[in-house]
Amino acid sequence: MEKKIRLNRLIGITVLFTVAIVLSDVFVNIYIWRLKNNYASLSLYMLATYAVVPFIFYANGFIARKLDRVSVYRIGIIFYTAFYLCVLLLNQKVTDYLILLGALKGLAMGFYWFGYHVLTFDYTSPENRDKFYSITSVASGVTSLLAPPIAGFMIVKLGGYNGYYFIFAASSLLFISAIIMSSSLRSEPVDHPYKISDLIFTRDKRWRGVLIAYFFLAARDAITMFLFAILLVKVTDSEFTFGRATILFSAVSITTAYLLGKISKPSQRENLILYGAVIQFAASLILLIKIDFVFLIIQGLLFPIGDNLIRIPISAYSMDVISENDPEGKRKMEYLVARDLPIAAGRILMMLLFMFLIRHMPAYGIKAVIFVISLAPFGIWLAIKSKKVSPSGQPPITASEA
Repeated sequence: MEKKIRLNRLIGITVLFTVAIVLSDVFVNIYIWRLKNNYASLSLYMLATYAVVPFIFYANGFIARKLDRVSVYRIGIIFYTAFYLCVLLLNQKVTDYLILLGALKGLAMGFYWFGYHVLTFDYTSPENRDKFYSITSVASGVTSLLAPPIAGFMIVKLGGYNGYYFIFAASSLLFISAIIMSSSLRSEPVDHPYKISDLIFTRDKRWRGVLIAYFFLAARDAITMFLFAILLVKVTDSEFTFGRATILFSAVSITTAYLLGKISKPSQRENLILYGAVIQFAASLILLIKIDFVFLIIQGLLFPIGDNLIRIPISAYSMDVISENDPEGKRKMEYLVARDLPIAAGRILMMLLFMFLIRHMPAYGIKAVIFVISLAPFGIWLAIKSKKVSPSGQPPITASEA
């Protein structure tokens, strides 16, 4: 019962965090793009963010032994608050500190997501993980339904950059609320040695598949959301139009996540990911024909379907592999740190490729990046293809063990 209460509290904090992020995160990217009107500055900021995260993840393996994992989780939310307050204080001078701001964002991401994934592992089990990720996806969809149009309306209504400052301040208040709400969470201390080399250079085919899958997932995520948002704002020249368009996208996302919560089972994950990969490939091909408002809307409607079909199963699958390999949960933090290294590699390599193509192929760079992104989901599917996890989360009995 206590574990269920903690899980519900974690879901509540996740909803608050998601509202804050959905309200402002993509608009930070648009804000920087508005100020500089080029992709290079925005890419530099994001590259700084992605470069810091893996170091923080690794350091958290040591920090979590001095502090409990809830404290690490809470520190991440505090850094997110600090990031948005710095953006507020710097106003239009943010472009003079893009690398430092990117590093601060990386600190926030490293602490928050490390704590979140460990607590998710602590508070869930193989039997309810698909449902948990579906619930959080539905919550994310609902907030995405409301927050972007509100933010876009405020940006247009207040004029200039005042609307941006308003939503950044609102996000800061939501983060502070999440910090307060996290005070009731608890985690057990860890006292065993910290080692991850055997989890990086692993012979376990299923875990190696997870690492490869997350490399491709991160490579796709590194570019997709911010690029789509900027292209839509660039085509319409209106943050409010972008916000209103997200209502449709979020409605599709909510419906897909809800249905997956009803039908997704461990035995179906492989097929669901393949279906998601095909849908996202088709969505990307649409933009290779022409980048205009209609095609961006079609892509925006297809993307969340494919994203949920991929993200929910792979998230649950990853946690189940960890449960299977580490049934007592003694090395869960090491597994999560090891998993973040290919995530960091995928993000950084994709961002470097994006910067290279934009600089050396200005006429075709965007479409070339979109094509590369369209192939990434198939890498996720191939990485876990035919690598089953038992429904109980325990190792399946092999012929030699029978």
